[in-house]
Amino acid sequence: MTKRSREKTETPVYCLDTFSEKAKENAFYIETLKGHLKQHPFISKPHRHDFYLVLYITQGSGEHTIDFVTYPVAPNSFFLMTPGQVHSWKLSADADGFILFFTSEFYQLDKSEKHLLGFPFFQSLNTDAHLQLKTNAEPMIDVIIREMLRDYTSTESLNLQLFRSYLDIILLKLTNHYPQRNKSVASSTSTYKLRMLGELIDQHYSEHKQPHVYASLMNLSASYLNNLCKQMLGKTLSDLIQERIVLEAKRFFAYSDLTISQVSDKLNFSEPSYFIRFFKKQTGVTPEQFREQINRAI
Repeated sequence: MTKRSREKTETPVYCLDTFSEKAKENAFYIETLKGHLKQHPFISKPHRHDFYLVLYITQGSGEHTIDFVTYPVAPNSFFLMTPGQVHSWKLSADADGFILFFTSEFYQLDKSEKHLLGFPFFQSLNTDAHLQLKTNAEPMIDVIIREMLRDYTSTESLNLQLFRSYLDIILLKLTNHYPQRNKSVASSTSTYKLRMLGELIDQHYSEHKQPHVYASLMNLSASYLNNLCKQMLGKTLSDLIQERIVLEAKRFFAYSDLTISQVSDKLNFSEPSYFIRFFKKQTGVTPEQFREQINRAI
């Protein structure tokens, strides 16, 4: 069976200046999906971003794979991604819609708190990046996005405060349709703590693998934080840390030619043999078997 050859590199990370100088200057970018694909054909291959992404599909079909989860592409579907996630897609020729990029600094300018953590689809502990709306469920979103594109393409100097307000409305409206495990605690202190925990795990998973470290960083007791995770997510704090480590390992094995020893080093395991045992315990397969499965799927 023919296997796709890989370059000796890790998954590319694209910044806003990859797409345009205007995007870099404003920390914001919007384009039609067709226009974006035509201008940047390289984005169909697996890659990461260092910014947030909102993809709104208006027509067409296909598949969008985000961190090893493949979602259907259909009209009125939204994909909401955080920095660092790996994604790629296979789209029909008629696929179209709108794609928005923005940084946390863009959104949070003039805001006193990290409001992006308040959106359920942007919390690091959540893995579902897809939201399918019914036809005409939120016509205002379509109107706002088209107005944003018109202003973005026709105006040299953007009113960034207006764009932040537009973006805020879009995210708030999408939140109304996003499934939540427990809507009664959706805006509670406990939920906010979990989102803060998710950010900390994202930042430190390779260097800190012990639950008590995260509890200390949050000025909480380890038992309290662990019980909070079990109550609201059905997982222990150790589970969350291990899942994040495994996800990054899978990304390395799927999108680079790094050896097992090199991946072990990058994830700060003391010995490759220990890393292999850890990976197999978490996934049920060895790193070699996982890489073979990925190759067969390609």
